[in-house]
Amino acid sequence: MRRLNIELVKGDEILARSIYTSTNNILLNKGVQIKKAYISKLKELGIEYIYVDDELSKGVELQDFIEEETREKSKSEVKNVLEKFSAQNKLELSTLVNSADEIIEDILYQKEILINITDIRRKDEYIYGHSVNVCALSVLVALKLGYNRKRVKDIAIGALLHDLGKVLIPNEIINKDVLSEKDKEEIKKHVIYGYEAVKDESWLSPVSKVVILTHHERVNGSGYPFGWEGEKVHDASKIVAICDTFDALTTRRILNKPSKVYEVIEYFISQSGILFDEKILKCFINNIAVYPSGIGVLTNENEKGIVLKQNKDFPSRPIIRIIEDSSGNKVDDWREVDLTKALTTFITDTIEI
Repeated sequence: MRRLNIELVKGDEILARSIYTSTNNILLNKGVQIKKAYISKLKELGIEYIYVDDELSKGVELQDFIEEETREKSKSEVKNVLEKFSAQNKLELSTLVNSADEIIEDILYQKEILINITDIRRKDEYIYGHSVNVCALSVLVALKLGYNRKRVKDIAIGALLHDLGKVLIPNEIINKDVLSEKDKEEIKKHVIYGYEAVKDESWLSPVSKVVILTHHERVNGSGYPFGWEGEKVHDASKIVAICDTFDALTTRRILNKPSKVYEVIEYFISQSGILFDEKILKCFINNIAVYPSGIGVLTNENEKGIVLKQNKDFPSRPIIRIIEDSSGNKVDDWREVDLTKALTTFITDTIEI
């Protein structure tokens, strides 16, 4: 299985991961052959990548860190909760508790793998897919840090609801190509709007509420809404801040094209102890596949390859398959290179193949 940019899909490819509608129904099931007529529809949905099975990707180990069914079900439940809140100003959050539990169970089962982000996200579901991804990433970090089950669940629910307040901001602001300073200030208020909506919910823990309110605070005091710094910011909010930033930067949004995973990791390293908590950030980085499985890469020797599998203890040194030599010639006899052993070879960039 490998990731393929929708612009490179020609038709006849075999789909390796199902694509869902906004109501959690399967639009295209894995195993189907992509027809040319499907391609324009996928583009209309804003889908930039699909996953395919082909000769090139044989042997690629690509395992999501939560089950596909759990991810899509959770997206649907977040969507229902937020839409109902937007339309009726009414919160019905019990289904999110079940989503949090299912995500925790999936990650407890899979927690020894490096995180490969494999979500196929439509343009109309950014906030829902984002909420689920931030939740799943936050759960993994919290578990790795040794938090107990109750604290992990509190963080999970807070992460699922961290952008609740955005549904109260007019779409004409959220969907603007260029934001004015006034627009930016209004968007910052989403943390207040979200907290105000849940502050009297007795079943929701103080930790979940503080995540909603303070996930944009930063260690150096440059965040909002209070400008808190250091130990004044709750560890749960520090976790969600990192996971929120990672998913936002690696996903296409209206105002931004997605950054590559390794670029975001480099940014995080530069901001360790400044914007983000050093200990929590180190835990996060140690569990992210810097070069996700199934992605194309370019080496320092100008060879092109595909990432086959991860080396758990070395997130930036995966095992790759060389498919094109330094002269641009296709390699008939593919060569596997374990970057933990080939110490003079390293990846310089990720590419479309």
